[in-house]
Amino acid sequence: MGLSWLVVMCVASSGGVFAIDNTGSSRVAAEDEEFFYLGYGSNMLRERLQLQNPSAVQVSVGCLKGYKLAFGLYKGTENRWGGGVATIILNPEDDVWGVIWRLKAADRQSLDDQEGVKKGVYSPIEVKVEREDTGEEVTCLTYQMNYFNYSLTSPLYKEIMCAGAKQSGLPAEYIKKLNAIRTNNHNGTTLFTTEIRDILRQL
Repeated sequence: MGLSWLVVMCVASSGGVFAIDNTGSSRVAAEDEEFFYLGYGSNMLRERLQLQNPSAVQVSVGCLKGYKLAFGLYKGTENRWGGGVATIILNPEDDVWGVIWRLKAADRQSLDDQEGVKKGVYSPIEVKVEREDTGEEVTCLTYQMNYFNYSLTSPLYKEIMCAGAKQSGLPAEYIKKLNAIRTNNHNGTTLFTTEIRDILRQL
């Protein structure tokens, strides 16, 4: 099946997914249909994203213009990473680079769950992303944090972001920018962080 159909949004009342074709018509998407997703945080690393979303395949890297990368906590509460996690904030003078993934509609719910949509942590949004390889503008699903409070990220979160950026082929200057991110020096160990460190060791 070609990509003339693109899954772009979740129907709040039913948990289904709309597919919108190139004529603007819409319908509920079948589970084998696909959508584009922009990962700009830990989900830039293939092994991390595929833990819960096995259908994810990298399409390209891309630039989201008019947004700034930031790190924070939902309502100031702690999370399993031990520090702030990535979000995007409108800023006309900045850009955010990330990885454009293609996923099957069947993985949309697990992606929402990973981002804490039902808990109100992140909201799914639709953005236009410029592919680095072709210059084409692609409509992607991504996520933006609600009730955002700035907070330094943890060394582990920074490490997995940088590993994903390098693995996926983001521009060298942007990787340099990620490497310069300050962290909070938190290095606690939980079942989740052990799983993530195991992934990093296998790269």
